[in-house]
Amino acid sequence: MATDDYLGEGGRLAGGPADELIVAAYLHEIGHGPRLAHDLSLADLAHAVALADGGALAPERARALLGGLLELHAIPGSEFPWNPQLGDAFNSREAELVRLVGKDAAGWLSAGRPRREAFRVGLRLYARRSSGELRAALLASAGHLVSHARAHVSDLASDFTYLQAAQPTTVGHLLLAYAYPLLRDVERLERVHAELDRSVAGAGGSAGSRWPLDRDLLAELLGCSSLVTHTKDAAWQWDVYVELLSALAISATHLSQLGQDFEIYASRQFGIVELDDAHSRASALMPQKKNPYALAAIRTQAGQATGDLTAALATLHTGSARTDHFHLLNGTIPRALDESVAIARLAAAVLERISLNVARWAEIARDGFTNAADVADVLAAERGIDYRTAHTIVGLAVKQLIAAGAGELTSDAIAQASAELVGSPLAVDAATISPEACVEARRQTGSSSQASMRAMLDECEALIAGGRELVESSRERASEAESRLLARASQLSA
Repeated sequence: MATDDYLGEGGRLAGGPADELIVAAYLHEIGHGPRLAHDLSLADLAHAVALADGGALAPERARALLGGLLELHAIPGSEFPWNPQLGDAFNSREAELVRLVGKDAAGWLSAGRPRREAFRVGLRLYARRSSGELRAALLASAGHLVSHARAHVSDLASDFTYLQAAQPTTVGHLLLAYAYPLLRDVERLERVHAELDRSVAGAGGSAGSRWPLDRDLLAELLGCSSLVTHTKDAAWQWDVYVELLSALAISATHLSQLGQDFEIYASRQFGIVELDDAHSRASALMPQKKNPYALAAIRTQAGQATGDLTAALATLHTGSARTDHFHLLNGTIPRALDESVAIARLAAAVLERISLNVARWAEIARDGFTNAADVADVLAAERGIDYRTAHTIVGLAVKQLIAAGAGELTSDAIAQASAELVGSPLAVDAATISPEACVEARRQTGSSSQASMRAMLDECEALIAGGRELVESSRERASEAESRLLARASQLSA
C-alpha cells in the first residue's frame, strides 16, 4: 500500500512526515512494534469486541473489523510490515488493517479511543506478563540457593568482610544470605504486578468516552482484576512503571552482588566455588584460565537497569498529559524486562550447576582466626572481665600467633596474652571456642545454629512455593482470558 492511500493522521495535515521526523522519532517508535505486537493486538481485539458487544458496531462491520484483526493477530511481530513513514506501530497496524478489510471497517478501530490507548494497554499487558516471568526466574535462583543450603546446612564455613575471613558459620547459612534478598525482590514485583493487573482500557481521550464502552467488560477481556478508576489517570499513569524499573534495578543489584562475591569465591585464591564449564569462558591468551563469564554478564545488567530507572525519572520532569515519557517507556520497559528475565534465568542456571568446595571453606574457617570474636565473648561472659579488655586480649593473642606463623587460636595463646595484659593467665575451654562450637552457640532467630537454620529453610521453601503458586495462577488467568477474547472475536467475525 502506498503511504498516500493511508490517512491515519486525519484530515488536519497535508502530505507526509518530514524525513527528519521519520529518522529522529518514527524510526525509534516503530522499533517498539515487534516486542509489543502481540499485546497491541490483544488491546485492539478487546476494544473491537467491546464496541460490538456494546452495540456500537453493526454486525457486518464487527464481522469485517474483527476478521481483519484476527488476521493481523496471526502475523508474528518480527514479520509484520512496519512502516516508519506512517508513524508509530499503531499506524502501521491500522494501515495493514485497511489493506485487509478496507477503510469502512478499519476506520472503526479508533472509535472511542486515541492511538495512545492501544499502547497503554499493550505495554501494561507486556509488563504484567514479563514481570511474572521475572518472578519465576528469581524464585528459581532462590530455590537453588535454598537447596544447596539444606544440603550443606552444617558444613563449616567462614564468612568474609573486606575479603578477609570473619566469623565461623556454615555454608548453608551463607547461601541463605543471598536467597532472602531475592525473595524480597519477588515480593516487590508481586506488589507491582497487582497494580499492573488494573485495567486502563476504555478511558477515552482522558475524560471518558460517549461510545458504549464497558470498562469492566474490557478489564475482563484483558484478564485484569480491576480498573484504574479515573480516566485521565488511566490514560497517563506512569508511576507503576517507575516502581517496576525500581524493582528491576534492585533485583539486578542483588544478583550483581551475588555475582561479584561468587567471582571472588571462584578464584584460585579462594577456591570455594566453581562454575560449570557451560557458564565459563576460556581466555584467548592464557590457557590456564577458566573465567566465570556468566557472572560478568550478571553484574553488567545491574548498571543498565539503574540507568533505565534514572532515564525514566529524568524524562518524567514534564507536565501531565504529555507523551514525553511514553516515547521512552514503550521501548524501555519491554527491553528492560527481557534483559532482566534473561539474566535472572542465567543466574538460576549458574546456581543450579555450581560446585561448592566445602572442604576448602572449612579450611579457611579453621585457619583464619574466625573464632576470635567468640573467644572474646567467652572471656567476658565466663571470666568476669569487661568486653573491651577481653577483645584486647584476643587481639594480642592473634597478633602473636601471626608473628609465630600459626593460624589457629588456642587456649594457650589466650592464657599467654591475658597474663601480659591483666597479670594472670585466663583459661578458656578449648571445646567451647572451636569454630564448630561457635557456629552452634548462636541461638538467636536467623543465626547459624541448626535449630535456626531449619526454621529459615522451612520459611524460604514456603515463600518459594507460595510465590510459584501466584506466578502460575497469574499465567493461567491471563491465558484463559486471552483464549476467551480470541474465541469471542472469532464468534463475532464468523
